[in-house]
Amino acid sequence: MNILYVEDSLTLVRLVQNFLENKGIKVFSSDNVDEALKILDAQRIDFILSDIILRGTIKTGYILVRELRKNENTKNIPIYLTSTRDARAATITAIKIGAKGFLKKPFELQELYEIIIKEINESS
Repeated sequence: MNILYVEDSLTLVRLVQNFLENKGIKVFSSDNVDEALKILDAQRIDFILSDIILRGTIKTGYILVRELRKNENTKNIPIYLTSTRDARAATITAIKIGAKGFLKKPFELQELYEIIIKEINESS
């Protein structure tokens, strides 16, 4: 099982990566949309978690979702977006553009794990 985590906080990436890899999930990470797309071209990814706002770039998690939904190879990968911003508005926007859901930061690692397992089981 492989996931892609698009996040510009290295501390958060390491925290999520350590937790999930201890549960047997391989975590690929990127801090920007362009690199994330390259990883998706090279690896089979089962689930994507992406921050909405990524420092140093105009490409957001919303743009990533839109790009992936247009691509035949990635259109069915479950995607959850994250942010510290208003959860209600972000959830509505995330679902509207094609994400499966939204997690408000800080999120519980166990909750993330349960979401990943549920979404991967539903999509297979």
